[in-house]
Amino acid sequence: MKLYHYTTIKNLALILDSKKILFNRLDNVDDAEESLYSSGPMSQNISKYIYVSCWTKEERENLALWKMYAGYDGIRIGLDENMFVSFPNSPFNTFRSFYSKIAYFGNGYCADQYTNKIKIYDVQYSDDLKGIVSNLVHLDNGKLSINTSDAGLIKRTEWYMQKESRFKIQVLPLNYSYIPYKAEQLNNMDRLQLTEANIKVVPALIQSIKEDYDPSVPYIFMPLRTEAINSMEIMMGPCTNKADRIIVESLLKDLRNSKIYNSKFKDVIRK
Repeated sequence: MKLYHYTTIKNLALILDSKKILFNRLDNVDDAEESLYSSGPMSQNISKYIYVSCWTKEERENLALWKMYAGYDGIRIGLDENMFVSFPNSPFNTFRSFYSKIAYFGNGYCADQYTNKIKIYDVQYSDDLKGIVSNLVHLDNGKLSINTSDAGLIKRTEWYMQKESRFKIQVLPLNYSYIPYKAEQLNNMDRLQLTEANIKVVPALIQSIKEDYDPSVPYIFMPLRTEAINSMEIMMGPCTNKADRIIVESLLKDLRNSKIYNSKFKDVIRK
């Protein structure tokens, strides 16, 4: 199945240069309400621990998405659903993850393999966004839990015209001042070493959550599969011109299975 993303020609160039897709932190997305509400008995705002990449499954063109994210002189990218470099979970090989090990340690955060399965989630639309978000975090007998299945996937009903689907990365905050390790050291540990280190890492994670620690990482970039890039489809926006087409053709010239075609609104919409 193809997924579609409305964006600019400039952003297409950046994607092809890096061969990566940007995941935006939830408190940076255009719908500010997604990061307004806190959750749980400690009133925690977990939006800064969730990163999303936004797509639509709708092959039919969406004029609202053209206008909001690409402009009529932008483009629409089409990529296969299995676009990302993926890794089997250790040691069972029952799903594919963004991460090759049971845990990845970044700048101010930890991302575990199990939580970060590579899956496209359909956004759910609700008139009670605040009520749903307020129940995502629970504290039972001192044990903190987060409803990861709904986090970052609920928007107000008025956004329904986007028909949005998302890839999601969820992290846990980690203040490294609480542990005697750096991120690079932890990422280079084997499974046994990491299990031993977790004696100190896990309490630090819990303390960082309780303190509402901010990892201050606005974006996470995830690598694309070469095969997915080579079969990329580009739809030229309704008001793109010959120069825009030449630029896009130049960007895609080495992608053997790529396609470029025009919007059905070409020449019927004024810029």
